[in-house]
Amino acid sequence: MEKTVLLDRMEHPSSTTQATSWWSILAGFLLIALTYHGGEYAMRFHQHVPLFLGCMLAVIPVANLVAKWQGFKGLGAWGLCFDKPYAKLFLKGLAIGLVVYAVALWARLWLGFEILGPKPDTNVLITQTLIFAAGTFLPSLAEDILTRGYLFGHFHKRMGTWALILFSAAIYVLNHVYALTAGPETLVYLFVLGVMLAIPLLYTRNIWYTVGVHWAGNIIYRVSNDVLSVRTMESPYPAMWTLTGFVLILAVINYIVTRKFIPSEKEQALT
Repeated sequence: MEKTVLLDRMEHPSSTTQATSWWSILAGFLLIALTYHGGEYAMRFHQHVPLFLGCMLAVIPVANLVAKWQGFKGLGAWGLCFDKPYAKLFLKGLAIGLVVYAVALWARLWLGFEILGPKPDTNVLITQTLIFAAGTFLPSLAEDILTRGYLFGHFHKRMGTWALILFSAAIYVLNHVYALTAGPETLVYLFVLGVMLAIPLLYTRNIWYTVGVHWAGNIIYRVSNDVLSVRTMESPYPAMWTLTGFVLILAVINYIVTRKFIPSEKEQALT
């Protein structure tokens, strides 16, 4: 069974994790959150793409500064590790995410819950897909640091694995402040999505699989809505529930795939 050696990847001794004060944890979270939501505000209300992407990029150095202020070595505290398996984890998450989300889109179209808009020219399709793929990477990474990596860094020693997964999922829902009044199906979807994205981080102790699968979902979402102009049809069974079902399937896949990265007791004692 493949295992991951975690000492150099985590960069946060347990004594520091346990000793960090609650006010420091909250203050650090708020600093990262304000940076992230500054970008969200710029995009949502002003359509300011450079400022949006700038704030998402700024989450990385802000998170690094917060880690050092709190006594950690750097971004490895939040699972942002550039060790041997990070590329493999990232590509595996990306590939699995693209396949599952593409199948989910096909299923909603086949069931008639959604329909395609006018077919774009091939060159337009390729160009816009690449643009949206590039534009969604930083927001995916930034949100993963805020709602998963930061929580993992502070609470993986204080909480059980599944308690932390559920806690992270709840924070992920609350982070979508503009969707909190969208209805129960949206809130359930966001919570299940949060669970699905937290599972790989908790089992690999590395954020890159999560970033890959998160980015895949954002790519498919943007391509379907902004490139293919997919429209939701009137139905007593909301398409969101179908997507939620596929996210649950993806959560199970993530669990099966990443369970093999669980460290041994000896390796855990080193972290």
